[in-house]
Amino acid sequence: MTPFDITQFQPKAWTILSRAYAADRVAGTYLFHGRDGFGHWPLAVALAALLNCDKPVRSDLPDGELRPCGTCRHCRAIYNLNFQGLLVALPLPPVKTSDDAIEITNEILANRRREPFCRLSATATTNIPIAAAREIKRSLSRKAPDGITRLALFDRMEKMRADSADALLKMIEEPPSDTVIVLTAERPESLLPTIQSRAQRIRLERIRPDAIEQYLIQNYDLSEKRARLLARISDGSLGQAIELIDSGEESDTSRRAVGFMLFKALLTEDAPSVVAHLAELLNPRDRGEAEDILRLWQSLIRDCSRFAQVGEEQELTNIDFAADLKRLSTHFVDSRVAAAMSARIKISLADLGLNVHILGSLTALVLRLKASVEAAR
Repeated sequence: MTPFDITQFQPKAWTILSRAYAADRVAGTYLFHGRDGFGHWPLAVALAALLNCDKPVRSDLPDGELRPCGTCRHCRAIYNLNFQGLLVALPLPPVKTSDDAIEITNEILANRRREPFCRLSATATTNIPIAAAREIKRSLSRKAPDGITRLALFDRMEKMRADSADALLKMIEEPPSDTVIVLTAERPESLLPTIQSRAQRIRLERIRPDAIEQYLIQNYDLSEKRARLLARISDGSLGQAIELIDSGEESDTSRRAVGFMLFKALLTEDAPSVVAHLAELLNPRDRGEAEDILRLWQSLIRDCSRFAQVGEEQELTNIDFAADLKRLSTHFVDSRVAAAMSARIKISLADLGLNVHILGSLTALVLRLKASVEAAR
């Protein structure tokens, strides 16, 4: 298995793309959406390879989907991110010069060559530079070289300013010939409605734990036990599992441990105490930490609610917290509690994507979540 054997990680998405290719009905613009770490980047790169592969091969899956051979000249160039028909626009932190932008872009691409599932850091404010988007637009205005289908990838499209994205609307609506545009986003609803309506959506799903486990064993030389644990607790995100490898996940100071500590406090302590813990434990400038903690809370709520309903430990995702989760599940006997809390967290995650004040947003969320818990007592 190679890092780009995307059929192992997003089989439904790949089936849609492979069938469209086989029927010569590839869309002009796609929107790949789902959580960061699910495989947007390798899915887009694999599509570019399929579109340009000299001899696509049939998989041994029941439906026999086509996939790139991985060995022809075009495949090798695409997988190395060194193909003239692969154009990318990436979210970058603020830079002073175009040389700085090029240097950071090359750094990101080098990281993606090493690990295509790595997640975008959310610590710093990033935006897709309009200059990069305009350069792609200029490149696409020229005729594609013979025998090449170009793929223009706008990674994390929600990171592009709305007025800049609006300037690309004509290109997104009617891509040039021999060109496919791929937009990726965690939350498609954050994009302009006009862009959403002009792209074919493909939803990326949680990756199977066994696929994550095998990837970690083969690519990171982990023991089966360690890989299995990370696969379980990563909630279907291979990117998150990779980050947990070297994060000191067992440490009391780890992000995951802090997130679980706050979750327990949310259910067992009063609101002022939880707010005080937030101020003490969280970095108020680290948006990625806040988002990861809220996603962990979503997963913990699902576990508690599931255990409250069926009482089966093997159904838990966060198996490392099993003993505590079984005790905390008593707060979720009424399924409406989980539904209300999950809905509020979803709203807060969307707000964080709009660059709201981190600590203020989480404080307001804690007060609302506490109200949901208290209302059920």
